[in-house]
Amino acid sequence: MIARNRVALSAAVALCLVMVQFGTVRLSPWELPVRIIVPATIAAAPVALWHYRHRLGVWVMFVGLAANLCVIVANGGLMPMERSTLVSAVGSERAATYTTGDWIAGSKDVLVARGSGRAVALGDGIIVRVGSGGFVASPGDIVIWSGLLILAAEASIAWQRAQRQARRERARAESGGQAPAEGGAITQR
Repeated sequence: MIARNRVALSAAVALCLVMVQFGTVRLSPWELPVRIIVPATIAAAPVALWHYRHRLGVWVMFVGLAANLCVIVANGGLMPMERSTLVSAVGSERAATYTTGDWIAGSKDVLVARGSGRAVALGDGIIVRVGSGGFVASPGDIVIWSGLLILAAEASIAWQRAQRQARRERARAESGGQAPAEGGAITQR
């Protein structure tokens, strides 16, 4: 029971971190809270996910989180984005409203000039189109999503194994403790 409570608590803390970060990024009228909350929530995520450290997907996520945290800290708490990426993402008219060094309101990004900023290659520079819209991601985000997919596959495999084990135990109980024959059928002797 205690282990289940820890699992639930870990999942709840991780979800709260995501909600706090997303809410701050989307709703903050000032950049200072974003510069504080974004790196703090990224740094706290491995603590929240530590209970799941036996899963490969979580370690892949840790790599992505570390990449994102490094580039964000190197750029003063915001993820760097070059103007060309911003223009591709929102159009030249809307991109023209931002000047280099500005926080892009409603995001975790700071606009950097080409060749300036720190670790810009790890910043938001990958445009992901979804229907008529889309979003911008960093290489760290891609690694985190890969980790989530691996984690989902691991969970699916674990669930399938547990279901097979439960079927074997039910069959064993129904047969009076006799192990099922190869293929799962119970044979009488």
